[in-house]
Amino acid sequence: MQTRRRKRTVSRTKKKTTRVTVDFPVNQHRKLKAIAALEGVTLQEYIRSRVISDPQEEDISDSELNPLVAEIIKENKVALKRLADK
Repeated sequence: MQTRRRKRTVSRTKKKTTRVTVDFPVNQHRKLKAIAALEGVTLQEYIRSRVISDPQEEDISDSELNPLVAEIIKENKVALKRLADK
């Protein structure tokens, strides 16, 4: 039996990406995959549409990101120190 492979399309405007791994229980994965199929999109496209409110939104700039990171570090200093000491 021959399986059909889906053609992958490459965006003309290649953006830098990073991979995020999320573990789902098997039954939730099946449900998400079925919903995506019913909507005619890939699982990746479906999850992105649910996570990102505006896919056309520009990436956050370093000048916007740096204060956020500083605040997260400040709020979690004790936990980060414990992790660093391990």
